[in-house]
Amino acid sequence: MYQRKMRGMYISKKALRKHFDPREHPRETYLLCELKWREGTRPWQHWVRNDKKRHAERYFLEEIFEPRSYDICDMTWYLSYSPCLGCCNVIQDFLEEQPNVNIEIHVARLYYVDDPRSCMALKELESLQGVTIKAMDAEDYNYCRRTFIQPGVNCDFLPERFQSEVQRNRLTLEDIFQGLHL
Repeated sequence: MYQRKMRGMYISKKALRKHFDPREHPRETYLLCELKWREGTRPWQHWVRNDKKRHAERYFLEEIFEPRSYDICDMTWYLSYSPCLGCCNVIQDFLEEQPNVNIEIHVARLYYVDDPRSCMALKELESLQGVTIKAMDAEDYNYCRRTFIQPGVNCDFLPERFQSEVQRNRLTLEDIFQGLHL
């Protein structure tokens, strides 16, 4: 039986288009990650998707991330959905255990923004030192296309086609962080 790939360095252009276009609403969450260790020379890139038991964020933190002593790690995530209430808590717990990690999260779409608990969890997570949460913008989409698609693959995934959704996500996220959307 064919089993779909759950992680790797490069994502298919079809998966990028399907999971990061904010006009679409797939059932899976993809996480594209770049780690930069301050003592290291090259960033490390990887992607994961949720499995049947764990969301992508939890899967990455439990199965993929490996701390390196006390070296500072700057982690950038590009998520197809913003973290849910449970994942916000998992990320907070992780950061308490790993104070040398900074995390910047860019989201393609917002998850359950009509649920005040979900909004509050995002707001609390974003308020932590070393945490930044942003809606993806055109520069983020272009970076993901250049970084997480295999070199030489032609990908016509253009954020200009869904600029209004990008803007709406950015404004909604700003309202959540200001307490206006709760």
